[in-house]
Amino acid sequence: MKNSGFTLVELIITITLIAIISVTIGVSMSGMLGRQEERQAEEYVNTIAEAACVYAEVNDITTSTSVKISDLISAGLLSSELTNPISDRPITDYNDNTVSITWNNGEKSCSYTIPELPQSEE
Repeated sequence: MKNSGFTLVELIITITLIAIISVTIGVSMSGMLGRQEERQAEEYVNTIAEAACVYAEVNDITTSTSVKISDLISAGLLSSELTNPISDRPITDYNDNTVSITWNNGEKSCSYTIPELPQSEE
């Protein structure tokens, strides 16, 4: 009568294949999450920059300047509920930060850079 079951070699090979597949899936998922965070940060920056361009249009600003985040919120162009996707801090924490509005050959360009995260206290 033949014993049915797996040999030790078959079990080791099966466990090794499962481990390889798990690692591959894990690396793939972490890459997807990183790209999603990058897209959220880009969307956040674009929202703020577009609000500054609208602010310049509404207020007839035709020279290079900068505008504070608090001015954009006061004008109703940004929601005070907006949060930084990297630090999860509300935009009101950045009221004194500015958005650059530049004019070059009659073309308006608005840009904002997400401030560096504060250093953690240890």
